[in-house]
Amino acid sequence: MKLLLCVNVIKMLSPRNVVYGFSKITNPPKEKYLISLYRSKELSVVACFTTSQDRAGVPLEQVTHGAIKNKEKEIISYVFLTSVCVGVAPDGSDYHFPVQTVVRFDYCFKDGEQTDLLSSFNSPKVVCKLNDAEYENLIYAMYKSDDTPEKYKPHFEKVLFDLGEKKKATS
Repeated sequence: MKLLLCVNVIKMLSPRNVVYGFSKITNPPKEKYLISLYRSKELSVVACFTTSQDRAGVPLEQVTHGAIKNKEKEIISYVFLTSVCVGVAPDGSDYHFPVQTVVRFDYCFKDGEQTDLLSSFNSPKVVCKLNDAEYENLIYAMYKSDDTPEKYKPHFEKVLFDLGEKKKATS
């Protein structure tokens, strides 16, 4: 049983997966999305929480899908609009976030062991695997943002390098 749980955890927090469940570590505890961004060979993971609150950092009429820049032209967040397909649901259908969803780079990150991260959720489930372009755009925006903590940038640089190598190999 423990091995099966470990395999499910490994699959659940594969990079690009969007996990949904009741988060016990947010204040207040509530239903949250978690996007798995990076996983090391040691199975530690970097992920980010999203919010449905109006926290893109720019006036609502300036919100577009993707990286959001403030008036100083600095990348501060990433927005998933409901009208844009961002990946594939487990049943193979197109996935759109049900409400406008924001990733703020100044406070969204969570890292640690996979089992610890998932144990902070009640009934987590994978709802989407981000498509390649969406994942790359999100990682690039995080990498370029001054709001992203420096300790994550080498991981994002590695992801971007690996994605570039993958593109070269398939060209």
